[in-house]
Amino acid sequence: MTIDTAFQIALTLAGFFGGYVIRRHQQDIRDLEKAVERIREEYQRREDARHNHTALMDTMRDLRAAIERIEDKLDRKADK
Repeated sequence: MTIDTAFQIALTLAGFFGGYVIRRHQQDIRDLEKAVERIREEYQRREDARHNHTALMDTMRDLRAAIERIEDKLDRKADK
C-alpha cells in the first residue's frame, strides 16, 4: 500500500464521516424548525394572555354584580 492509496482512503473516510455529520446537523436543524413552529402554534403570547385575563376578570365582576343584585332582591322580598 502506497502513501497515495492510504491518503485516498483517509480522504474517503473523512468525506464519509463529514457527510454523515452534515446530514445529522441538517436533520437537527429541521427538527428545531418544526419545534419552533409548534411553539408558535401552541403557546399563547403574553399580550393575548393579558387580554384573556382582563376579559375574564370583567366577566367575573359583572357576574358578581348580578349575584349581588339578586341577593338584594331576595333580601327585600324576605323583609316583606
